[in-house]
Amino acid sequence: MSGTGNQLQKIKAIMFDVGGTLLEGAMPWHEVYRQALVLARHELDAVPMVRAYEDALARLVVARKTPATAIMEPRRLLHELYAECLGISYALFQSAVDEVLYDFPAARQLVCVDRVAEVLAELKSRGYRLGVISNWSPDLASTLEKFGLKQYFSGIYASQIMGYSKPDPAAFLVPVDRMGLTPGVTAYVGDLYPIDIIGSREAGLTPLMVDPLKLGLHSDVPTIEHVSQLLQTFRGVSDSEETMARRPRA
Repeated sequence: MSGTGNQLQKIKAIMFDVGGTLLEGAMPWHEVYRQALVLARHELDAVPMVRAYEDALARLVVARKTPATAIMEPRRLLHELYAECLGISYALFQSAVDEVLYDFPAARQLVCVDRVAEVLAELKSRGYRLGVISNWSPDLASTLEKFGLKQYFSGIYASQIMGYSKPDPAAFLVPVDRMGLTPGVTAYVGDLYPIDIIGSREAGLTPLMVDPLKLGLHSDVPTIEHVSQLLQTFRGVSDSEETMARRPRA
């Protein structure tokens, strides 16, 4: 994808998703769901399991726009939609998930993705401005500080503070504007195609997708298996390219 390659060379800033990109469960979500489906006697290979999850996320985006479902707890609504996409009952699926979480309580705990601090430090040293845009609660900054990651970011934007959630283009454009950037020189790194990739692309950012299971389901977006591969993609800010024209907004 030569066009995308040329665009990546113009990048001055890299914005990151958090869950599944910088931080993950001690047992990643796909492993929780895989084990839950085994318990529910509905075992699937990784490809159909992830495709169903992406379908559920896409339906969630639409459902959250309707008054009847906007007030529902997002995780419950997602699990209802995921069960529907899988062709099993919500009660069966949720019961299986609860059992996995009961048997493996560490699955509820967040950990840093391997080498993530090292990668962020190196990208920053290469001249990139770094930021975070995440569908997260107001404690996002303190969470990143707890894991020693806050220091690397020029801006940290949580959906529950902004009032916009991905994939709404405003969830990307407001942070980009406040950091004094433009979408054309900003990349976005995330792991969820319907939320991170489609949303950032529609906002004019250049998306990169983290695909830890190496499934390669989306040929229309550059894909990496681990954030450490960003160091092969972003070699350094080019002095020959025009830098950001605006200053960060207060």
